[in-house]
Order: sequence, then C-alpha cells, then structure tokens
Amino acid sequence: MRKGAAVALRRGFTFIEIMLALAIFGLLVAAAAVNFGALGAGRALDEGTARLETALRMARADAANLGRRLRLVFDETGSRLVVLWEPEPMIQPGAFAEYTACTWDDYVSMDGLVLERCQLTAPSVYLAVDASSPGGAGGSTGPAAITFEPDGSSDSAVIELSAADLRDTRRAFIELEGLTGTVASRIYTAAELEEMQGVP
Repeated sequence: MRKGAAVALRRGFTFIEIMLALAIFGLLVAAAAVNFGALGAGRALDEGTARLETALRMARADAANLGRRLRLVFDETGSRLVVLWEPEPMIQPGAFAEYTACTWDDYVSMDGLVLERCQLTAPSVYLAVDASSPGGAGGSTGPAAITFEPDGSSDSAVIELSAADLRDTRRAFIELEGLTGTVASRIYTAAELEEMQGVP
C-alpha cells in the first residue's frame, strides 16, 4: 500500500511547478503578441503598395477599354486617392469628373498608408511638367496627378509611401514607366535608405 500511495503522490504537481508553468506560458504569450504586432505593422505597407500597383494597372486598362483619359489624383493631404475620367473629350476636353463606375476603387484605399510624395519623372502626356504644376520638376505644392491615355501610354511617376504605424520605418517606392506601362515597386528599410542617401 505504501508503494501505491507514493505513486499517487508523484502524479500530481506541486504549487511551485504550476506557478512556474504559468509564468513560462505567460512569457510565450507575450513574445507571440509582440511578434504578431510587428508583423501587423509591416503588413499595412506591403499590402498598400501591392494595392496601389494594381490600381495603376487597372487605370491603364480602363483608359484603353473606355477610350477616355483616366486620372489618379491624391488630395492635398495625401490621405485619399480619387479616380477621375474625361467623359466628353470632344465637347469638354480637359474636363475631368469622378469616375463613379469604377469597379476597382478598393485598390486606391490609403488605409494604413502615408503618402510621402507623388511626382512625375518625365514630361506629362497631358501637360508639360513645369515649376508651377503639382509634383512638377520645379518643386511644388501637392502631389502630382497621374494621367492615363486611351492609347495605353501614361505619365511616368514615382509614388513614395510610408506606413501610418510608426513602428514600421520602411519606405515603399512605386515607379510607373509611362511608355511601356511597367509598374515596379521596392520597399527599403531605414538603414538601406540612409545608405542610399549617403551615396553621391
């Protein structure tokens, strides 16, 4: 009987063992929460960059399909991206209105993103870039509008984004080549940006 009683006592846990197990479990949960928080912070910039890349491609396709100019315009604060089109180019050339029939406007969401700049990198297909135009070569107020032509060409531009979550210190650059329609993006860490700025 004494052997059975000793075996029965060994099957249980002491108070110290239970407290130690709970402490280890708490540490694991805290570490997982920190890691998931960091992943969530980085996800907004990654997903937002992919969304805007898709929006640029869809704007080019819709301009060709509609036979009308389309334009992507950031508001002055950079918190909203609006899709415009030129509904009556023969009657009212250059008169753009909001493109309410847009089926891909979810891709222009700026949720979780901060627009650092949107700048034309070559003369616009719509108007020549000058010092007075938004995002022009002469430095100006406000982000540039990107125009897409029905023939498949568009403005060449660079869009620079950061995350609204300050824990993510990376920057995303989306480059649009107007003649070929190539859209390419790259996300740089803070260290990579510092290294690039140090290069003459």
